[in-house]
Amino acid sequence: MRTAFRFFEAWPEIVRRSLPLLAIGFLSDAAFIFVFLIALQSYLPETLHASPALAGYALAAFGVAKLVSQVASGVVSDRLGTRRAMIGGTALLLIADSTMLPLAHLAPYAIIGSAAVEGLGSSVLWPAIYSAGNSRFDAGARSRFTALLTVATMAALLAGLGGGTVLNLYAGFNTAMALPIGSVAAAFAIALLTPVSAGEALERETGARPSLRELPTILRSPQRLAFSAIVLAESVALGAVAASFRAYGREIAGVSLAREGLLLAPAAVLGGASVIVGGALADRVGARRVMVPGFAAAGIAVMLLSHFAAPWFVVVAAAVGGVGFGLAVPTIASTMLALSGGAGGRGGVIGWFMSMDGLGHAIGPGLAAVLLGVSGAGPAMLLVGAAFLTVSAVAATRALTADERTRTGDDARRMAAAPAPVLHAERGRR
Repeated sequence: MRTAFRFFEAWPEIVRRSLPLLAIGFLSDAAFIFVFLIALQSYLPETLHASPALAGYALAAFGVAKLVSQVASGVVSDRLGTRRAMIGGTALLLIADSTMLPLAHLAPYAIIGSAAVEGLGSSVLWPAIYSAGNSRFDAGARSRFTALLTVATMAALLAGLGGGTVLNLYAGFNTAMALPIGSVAAAFAIALLTPVSAGEALERETGARPSLRELPTILRSPQRLAFSAIVLAESVALGAVAASFRAYGREIAGVSLAREGLLLAPAAVLGGASVIVGGALADRVGARRVMVPGFAAAGIAVMLLSHFAAPWFVVVAAAVGGVGFGLAVPTIASTMLALSGGAGGRGGVIGWFMSMDGLGHAIGPGLAAVLLGVSGAGPAMLLVGAAFLTVSAVAATRALTADERTRTGDDARRMAAAPAPVLHAERGRR
């Protein structure tokens, strides 16, 4: 009982040490959602009479720029250090969003170039955020950190989409663009004010910094290859489910968009609520012990949903799948951090895994589109379920990290007891 209390007592300290990274992630994601879902898809075609295709071209430019630069940007993060990389990444985002405002009036198609700059900024920023988190937390707290980061992303989706929808009703384009520009400006300011953690400072003083030529050797380890397959399969599933969402409601469930949203709302709520629980549980018992059943539940639920359309069954099966997915989501990022290695090559490894994620998000919708065109929503949903089950199977059959024993509470006690030397050093720097 005392061990469990100490485990949960560590939460406030984890939140406190995560706050700058959570804030930067939230603000940059909220700005992205507003720009690409509201500004480019609503304001430009409806009030500035730009082509509706512009949003698609801009999003493609963002994705391509991010994908092709992701690994190199991770290596840049290793060379600069996480603080300078976060400053550089948020500065690029600020440049991209600020230039979109005048370009929307002067040369709308030039926004595609701004979108590419945004992709480059994102590719620099996110490996730095994850790497900074890795230097702040040991194995007993990383899943809780990544769960908090997931919650920040969910909050950014609500803020960017909800706030953008309200602004679209009451404010013009020039006024509304203050939201994304102000958000990334605030993220830039936080990056400027966030010191390098004592743990990272110590790592950079004592750790070697491998060159880009050494990165392929680092990535060829069996654990990293297996995890690359996991990241690819998960992102294929997410991309495919996004592409199949409406087709499922129309062809299988036979309901309107509003009705589909109501049927799946419990799954969204329960899945979101399960993220924090999943992070805490993974820190307690080990990430793989949560990843395997979580993704298995999600995969089985999606496969059942592809065949059975009774409303009560859709609600129950989707809720079970949502809970399984929510529990398992933090384990992906925490395993990525566990496999990212020391400070010298960490950003490059994280960049590689994020490239696999980007590749899957490109492959998944493409495969789903082919299946939707040829066979309909059922096979597309089976693809989603099979991809989730692949994640579970690979995790069940391959050791992903060197230490996957059941947690005994030692890590939690270290977090909740007297502050570790790193924490002493961090407080001494303030």
